[in-house]
Amino acid sequence: MTSETPDTAKRNVPVLTGQSIVSQVAWTLGSPSVVLPFLAVSFELPMFVAGALVSVRMVGSMISDFFLAQSIAAKPQKKRAIAITEAVIGACLVLAMAAAATGVVPLIAVVFVSVFFVIGLVDEVQNLMFTDLLGDHVHSRSRMVMHYLQLGGGGLCAIGLALLVHQITKENPPFSRHSTMIGVSVAFFLLSGLLMLAMTENARSAAPAKPTETKTRLSLRSNVQGILGMFEQAWFRRYMAMRMPLVAVSLSVPFFALIAAEAHHSSAKGLTAMIVSSASGYLVSGPLWQIVNMKSHRAVMVVGTLMVAATGAVLLAFHYLGIDHEVHLHAVALFVVTVAVTGISSARKLYFLDVAPKEQRVQGSAAIKSFTRLFAVLLSAVLAAVAHMHEVALAVGFIVAASLVACATCYRMMSPVQKDAPLSQE
Repeated sequence: MTSETPDTAKRNVPVLTGQSIVSQVAWTLGSPSVVLPFLAVSFELPMFVAGALVSVRMVGSMISDFFLAQSIAAKPQKKRAIAITEAVIGACLVLAMAAAATGVVPLIAVVFVSVFFVIGLVDEVQNLMFTDLLGDHVHSRSRMVMHYLQLGGGGLCAIGLALLVHQITKENPPFSRHSTMIGVSVAFFLLSGLLMLAMTENARSAAPAKPTETKTRLSLRSNVQGILGMFEQAWFRRYMAMRMPLVAVSLSVPFFALIAAEAHHSSAKGLTAMIVSSASGYLVSGPLWQIVNMKSHRAVMVVGTLMVAATGAVLLAFHYLGIDHEVHLHAVALFVVTVAVTGISSARKLYFLDVAPKEQRVQGSAAIKSFTRLFAVLLSAVLAAVAHMHEVALAVGFIVAASLVACATCYRMMSPVQKDAPLSQE
């Protein structure tokens, strides 16, 4: 472990808080779930490609989790590597816009798919390193404060910047408006990397893994056997029965963004409205769900899934009645599902800490990630095919139905009152 002095810890907290806020702004303005699918539709990519970008990103994340986690954990210092990942993500966005400038649709499709794969790979590497770095250098209470400041401060800054860029570029052609927004996002990714370098990181003493251990951990067969073995545990089977329907709920944000892009990709205020609504969702979700989570994780899950189902149903009704031409309707829908999905994500992670036995947490978490990500890749690909062959509204209809199933499953499978999670897991 790191021998962190009080002065160093005190200095690192504001630096890392500032970095997390700047990073949140960058991710919001260049969001792979909202902004990039919107741009894919506006650049006239086939709807299957635009929808399948979600699957491509998840495949990259799965590869990082499966093959790179051990080497990341063994790395004694991580701040420079995290700074490099921010620069790589910024470079990916620049490459995507450079391809879009050519106007050649096949080239744009290939570059967007490649960029999404790299972003998924690099983003998960960054998450693994950042989680380890925060665990070593920031205390539990400070981590919690940082998290809510990141959502609030990052959301406010993203809203202000999106509106400012919109005012400056609203008379410009669509590509100019879009590239300016992405350019601001890239600048914030680079600034985030520079702020990361400003923190003081002490080298952690990590015992090198034995070659035989590394080989075993990286063995595909042993990983699969360990994952399948978790189904022998009753708590794991019960948790998975609750967790699997939530995969479809988590896809609501990118597919709600796709149906908005389908209707408003040529609008001068379409992209700005999507960014502002998603940023507002992050801003509101922190304080809102913190209060509910204190009383019951099940309440958050049930209310969140109902919010997604109700919003999707209203959106579908407006769509089939032919009165969904107002951009504010889609902005409100994206805001609601962003709030809901953010709350569900935090509640299910906290609930996992309540139900998973301490000695099975790591293996259980790895098994859950493997199954849910694989299912998410397959499901998002199927929904993308449905959107391409028919219309995005049918994919949204499936998400509405799955949200109702998830609501019923969460209500039945989860206990109404949460347990006190161990302090060591905060």
